[in-house]
Amino acid sequence: MSIVEFKNTSFFYNNSSQKAIDNLNLIVEKGEFVTILGHNGSGKSTLAKLINGLLIPSSGEVYINGLSTQDKKNLPQIRKTAGMVFQNPDNQAVATIVEDDVAFGPENLGLPREEIKERIDFALKITEMEDYRKVAFSNLSGGQKQRIAIAGILAMKPQLIILD
Repeated sequence: MSIVEFKNTSFFYNNSSQKAIDNLNLIVEKGEFVTILGHNGSGKSTLAKLINGLLIPSSGEVYINGLSTQDKKNLPQIRKTAGMVFQNPDNQAVATIVEDDVAFGPENLGLPREEIKERIDFALKITEMEDYRKVAFSNLSGGQKQRIAIAGILAMKPQLIILD
């Protein structure tokens, strides 16, 4: 079964007449690893945001686990399914302390405190950032910030991870 499906999908930004995505048809099956390569401005980030429902296609459809991103009531489930790590980890940080930042997603899922703690432990361990649990996010290096952004997504246990 596909986890991502683009059907004749196009997207253009309001300030441009050139399409960032033009009539894309793409299927990603569960368990697949897919890499999208291209130069700056080629539409990679736009594609990622279309998957996560942060952008809605100008035409065509995007489905995540069979749910259309164009139906706003599907967006919470789509965003639980498709976790996104942004290019700049500073744009993703929401808390000043590392463990609070990693906890943000699971807390918003309404998980019990004990499960949130387990998810924080898991995510910090897998990203090898356990020793930074109580450190201020702003005191981390760029690479460490990227690891914490990844940990925050891993703590939500999405079916799909988008690395922009």
